[in-house]
Amino acid sequence: MSLLTLQDLSVKRGTCPVIDDVSLTLHPGECVGLLGPNGAGKTTLMRAALGLLPHDGTSSLAQMTSMDRARACAWLPQAREIAWPVSVERLVRLGRLPHSGTKAEDAAAVTGALAQMGLEAYAQRTATQLSGGEQARVLIARALAQDTPMMMADEPIAGLDPAAQIATMRVFSDLAASGRTVLTSLHDLGLAARHCTRVILLHRGAIVADGTPVDVMTPENLAEVFGILAHYEMTDRGPVFQTLDTLA
Repeated sequence: MSLLTLQDLSVKRGTCPVIDDVSLTLHPGECVGLLGPNGAGKTTLMRAALGLLPHDGTSSLAQMTSMDRARACAWLPQAREIAWPVSVERLVRLGRLPHSGTKAEDAAAVTGALAQMGLEAYAQRTATQLSGGEQARVLIARALAQDTPMMMADEPIAGLDPAAQIATMRVFSDLAASGRTVLTSLHDLGLAARHCTRVILLHRGAIVADGTPVDVMTPENLAEVFGILAHYEMTDRGPVFQTLDTLA
């Protein structure tokens, strides 16, 4: 059963369409990379799908009550703000607010989320005193502790070091492999090719291509959308993606 179905979703800024009649359905078990250049509409699409922006058309998530939506989909926005000097453990525990579980269930979810992001040793540290990359991992852990069937993340690996980027994408792909749905916007095409089961290529508010990485990330599509000369191939160690040059 799909948690997210969009039908003719449109968002306008004045009279200018930012998202233009987008329709799609995401399924359990998919790790979906939302790709596109800056200004393509990735953030707007996700926020509208969650009902956080006025829009035309329909979104199954936006039609839910706020509490049902919080139990169905964890949302990790691009902005990374930790306002209060609380411990990492306490901050991650905020992900449990939509649930009415027992203390033991909440503690297990928090412990599991910290372990997934390699933050066990940080549990009692003050979140605001961590580095930017460490804070980003804490906020991802908070979303994981929400323990929802769907995760929606807007550029979650931006600013992380290479090892943390790979580890985070492995966490997302593992979530999908366990039967959950992940939608994440990305600028690292190589990580999208390696870890996403499906990619959606967005350009000027419209879907240009939607399918497996090998079918979508073609030289023609990447030249049209990103203006780059790129090469994608399958190797015995998995997919390899290389940007060779710009076309400008």
